[in-house]
Amino acid sequence: MNEGHDRGGRQLDYVVSGSGILDERFGTFAAALSRIGERHGLRGDEVDDGAAPDASCTGAQIRINCMPRDARATPDARRERRYHIEPLGGGLGGDGSALQPWEDWPTALAELRRRHVTGELTLMPIESLVLSQRPAFTANAYEHRKRWIESLTRACLAGITVLLVLPVLGILTHLGVQAWPVLSPTFVLQNPQDFMTAGGVWAPLVGTFFLVTISLLVAAPLGVLAGVYLNEYARDTWWTRLVNLAVVNLAGVPSIVHALFGVGAFVLFAGMGRSVLAASCTLAVMTLPVIITATREALAAVPMAFREACWNLGASRWQTIRTIVLPNAISGILTGVILQVSRAAGETAPILFTGAVFFVPIPEEGFAAYFPYGIHDRCMALSMHLFTLSTQVHGVSDAMQYATAVVLIGLVLAVNAASIAVRVYLRTRKKW
Repeated sequence: MNEGHDRGGRQLDYVVSGSGILDERFGTFAAALSRIGERHGLRGDEVDDGAAPDASCTGAQIRINCMPRDARATPDARRERRYHIEPLGGGLGGDGSALQPWEDWPTALAELRRRHVTGELTLMPIESLVLSQRPAFTANAYEHRKRWIESLTRACLAGITVLLVLPVLGILTHLGVQAWPVLSPTFVLQNPQDFMTAGGVWAPLVGTFFLVTISLLVAAPLGVLAGVYLNEYARDTWWTRLVNLAVVNLAGVPSIVHALFGVGAFVLFAGMGRSVLAASCTLAVMTLPVIITATREALAAVPMAFREACWNLGASRWQTIRTIVLPNAISGILTGVILQVSRAAGETAPILFTGAVFFVPIPEEGFAAYFPYGIHDRCMALSMHLFTLSTQVHGVSDAMQYATAVVLIGLVLAVNAASIAVRVYLRTRKKW
């Protein structure tokens, strides 16, 4: 096909419009490019790579429509070829695409002229070439699409979060409304009375607090030390892999199996009997995998450069761990501790066979009324107390059962809130 003719021999016109040019017709594509060059400070066919574009054309868009000469009006283009110009955006190697735009008009016109001469660029009838310039550092179509996808993803994740939070809020609201008639400070500070059909939940609350605290004192040091050993000292051997497998399997063991293990290991073999100490040790074994895993992940997140810098100063491995690694990983370790507290406070099966009891008579006055248990005594616990009220005790109002559940949830939330506050404070002190 000759310049300015289609396959049928019809003469073609190239209509240039935009950026101050009002539908000017040219018989050849080269003439149309020359007109665009004149509009941007170039002289005719001259293309000077050092010429500066007209500042008034920032954000300009010029269109070249290919159409039969006998057409009276410019028809809508069936196909568009789009090329882009962005100051400081393309540089050497730009191809005019949205991702690699040309950096100025002279470069763009020179490249279009070259492609036309070599036959790479030939406009067909009712086809358009669009050459547009974007202001520097503005988003192109691909970036707009990425931002739209990112916004859509963020909206979907936010919606999923709301869907997860709404049921929790609904449950808490329902519990609060049902428990409101009896929920008061007196209910929390008073011991169960009249065969647990009246009074409050102080004795089970103190028992739960003792169980959670002692299990935390046992599990936290062991879990942290095990995590430090596995991440900082242990080599990749069959023994280390066996320990890691044991930790993973321990996390998947049902709580009733932990209860039977506690009976055999602590109640019978260790001679603790059914007591607060035996129940706490059983809870500690059950929650160890969470603390070990959280400790390992937190230690692994500390950059190796911190360790190497400390070693270069002559510090030993333990000095590095104690003064550098652990302080920077403490916030992540607390995450495992928070999960341990939440799980230990709500478990019933592990303490059912190892230390919890249906009812313990508590003095009404004196020190024993507020701290009624020793580590070798059996104790009441909120989780078991709630189960007992719901299934074993007759004449208990629904409001009292709901109030017991609210107190249990409140205890977990209070301990978690305190742990989270400490974690946030420690995170603010990080140096990286």
